[in-house]
Amino acid sequence: MLANMEWLYVSQLKSSDVVSEYESLVGYCFPNDFKDCVNVNNGAHPKLKVFISTFGKKRRKRVLNNLFSFNKDDPSTIWKYNDWNGRSRDWNMNGEMTNYIAFAKDPFGNLICFDKTDDKIVFVNHETLNIEFVANSFTEFIESLRKS
Repeated sequence: MLANMEWLYVSQLKSSDVVSEYESLVGYCFPNDFKDCVNVNNGAHPKLKVFISTFGKKRRKRVLNNLFSFNKDDPSTIWKYNDWNGRSRDWNMNGEMTNYIAFAKDPFGNLICFDKTDDKIVFVNHETLNIEFVANSFTEFIESLRKS
């Protein structure tokens, strides 16, 4: 499905080293399926957007707006969403979210993240900081996307 997924508004990577540079900065190595996707679809919006998150027994429909770009000067860049020193992102000011790396967002400012401990995908509600399970892997997450 990853190869068949249609993406819009791709921002070509300006450097082949920018992903590894970011990995070194945050101390996390992204899974290969994610890096393969970013190499082709950096900063893009998927045509299929809807996914399900689970919090306790509640299941909710969520929307993937776009992947963050690894280009430092793009408007929606990963570089400004993961400041592990608490300088620019209020959702991590007290260090509660240090196990998560945001790689995408929904239209409302909520974040879609990798859990650094096991590479699972989670949804972080930016108002409540609730962590909602989404998928066991990036491929599973992308394959779960639907039209509605």
